Amino acid sequence: MEIINAFVIIGAVVILSGLIAYIGDRIGMKMGKKRVSLFGLRPRYSSIIITIVTGILIAVLSVTILLAVYSELRQALFNINDVLTRLEYLNEELENRDQELAERDQELEARDQELSSLQQEIEAREEEITEKEAEIEAREEEIAKRDQEIAEVESELEELTQNRDQLQGRVDDLSAQREELESQVSELENQIAELEADYDELREVANQLQAGVIYYMGEDMVYQKGDIVYSDTLEGGRSEQETISALNRYLQAANQVAREKEIEVNEETGMALRLQTEDILNAARIIYNMEPGSRVIVSLVARVNVPKNDWLYANFQLYEDFKVFEQGQLISSREISAEQSSDEIETELEALLQDINEKAINQGLLPDNSGQVGSINFSQFYDLVNKVRSASGRVKVSIYADTDIWREDRLSDNLKFELEELTAQEAGSGEEDNNE
Repeated sequence: MEIINAFVIIGAVVILSGLIAYIGDRIGMKMGKKRVSLFGLRPRYSSIIITIVTGILIAVLSVTILLAVYSELRQALFNINDVLTRLEYLNEELENRDQELAERDQELEARDQELSSLQQEIEAREEEITEKEAEIEAREEEIAKRDQEIAEVESELEELTQNRDQLQGRVDDLSAQREELESQVSELENQIAELEADYDELREVANQLQAGVIYYMGEDMVYQKGDIVYSDTLEGGRSEQETISALNRYLQAANQVAREKEIEVNEETGMALRLQTEDILNAARIIYNMEPGSRVIVSLVARVNVPKNDWLYANFQLYEDFKVFEQGQLISSREISAEQSSDEIETELEALLQDINEKAINQGLLPDNSGQVGSINFSQFYDLVNKVRSASGRVKVSIYADTDIWREDRLSDNLKFELEELTAQEAGSGEEDNNE
């Protein structure tokens, strides 16, 4: 609406200016024809004066209309010094606010450093208390031994009265040692009491500085530090919009998985994940800058231990994805004697599977938290055991990749097992291929 009003005003000014110019021109022509003289001047100069006056009227009319319509223009024209003074004042206020913010940041950093030092001191005191308790336990064991010696000495007194004086001195010495040990134990207990008092004081200070951060000790942990919350494979080297969309879908899926656990959820946003914006942007940047057609394994890993109904803080872990085993590729093989017992055959097959596990990890397959990359099911394993038992002589068990196996895959249903009965000559030459 303001734009339409502006065009109307400009149009009005243009029309009035043209009208004034036209009127001035007509007056000048008539005065020229009639050879009218102004102020005793020649007609030609009188016409020039009329033209000048017409131009002045146009300018005055234009400025007057603009000043009358726009109050901001009047204020800017007549109160320019006030505006500049106000702007300078606001700039000073902004500088003061920036300085206050910098001071607050420095104070917060100092508080964080103080909290870190207090936590380190608490840990040191806890270790010292543990050492003192161990020392007390050792002293108590020594006291128990001394008590046993005293009992033995008293028994000897009853049986050997002729050595009474000598044994009595021994008892006195042991009693003195016991009193000395008891004194040391008492001193250690006092030291522990002092350390516990210091520990409680430091713990109280740490709790105040943590400003509401509560550690839930003894609670069931939903995630341990380092646990994988969610993992998936994304394609790298795509456009910026495609990369952002793929990462958003990934985060939605990860959030859905996290919400299945008993953790805190933001009721307004529905998000259960606590991620740093810088980590998200860094992950997006890495995926975007990869070669077109490449793949990356994106995992969300718990940054800290997460008790029930607490926030899930997580970090990104990115691994380049590649094909570890081609379809049909021999992964490993082993010669097994079919004449062995079932337990011995099971042991041989377990060793073969462990060799596959180690080889897969060495060639790039990502292990889980237990260091494994998958396992075959119970029925499949014992079916393999029975096939070996039903053979005769020595059997070569070979394991192949049934499909292309990538870094994020697990070794389970994608393996193919082949058994080959060997002749005596083949069994001798096949020993070299057991760990191929």
